[in-house]
Amino acid sequence: MKIRIFTLVMSFLVVFGLSACASYERTTGVDNTWRSKDAPVFKTGVTTQADVIKALGPPSQIITLKEKPVFYYLHEHRKGGGVFLLVFNYANDKAVYDRAVFFFDAEGVMEDFSFSKESVPYEPEID
Repeated sequence: MKIRIFTLVMSFLVVFGLSACASYERTTGVDNTWRSKDAPVFKTGVTTQADVIKALGPPSQIITLKEKPVFYYLHEHRKGGGVFLLVFNYANDKAVYDRAVFFFDAEGVMEDFSFSKESVPYEPEID
C-alpha cells in the first residue's frame, strides 16, 4: 500500500514538476513614430528622402523599383504564452506588423506613401 501511495505521489510530482507556464511580449523593428500624435505631415511632391529620414530615422529596408527608391519601415509587436506539460503543450502567439512605405522619384522627392491598416499604438521610449 505504501509503495502505491509513494508511486502515485512521485508520478504527480514528476508530471507537475516538469510543467511550466510562460508568457511574453516583444517589440522589434523601428519606432513607429508615424503613429505618434506629433507625427510629421508628409506631402506628395514636396517631402524628400531627407525629410523622411529626419522625421523617422533610417528605414528598416531600402528597396529600388525601376531606379526609384522605396523606404520601408517595419514595427513588429508579438504577444503570447502557453502551458507546457509532460504530455500536452499549448501555446499561442499573435504578431502585429505596423508598416510605413514611402515611394520616391529618381530625384528623391516623394511620389506616394502608405501606412498599414494594422497598427500598433505608438509608445515613446522612456530614457
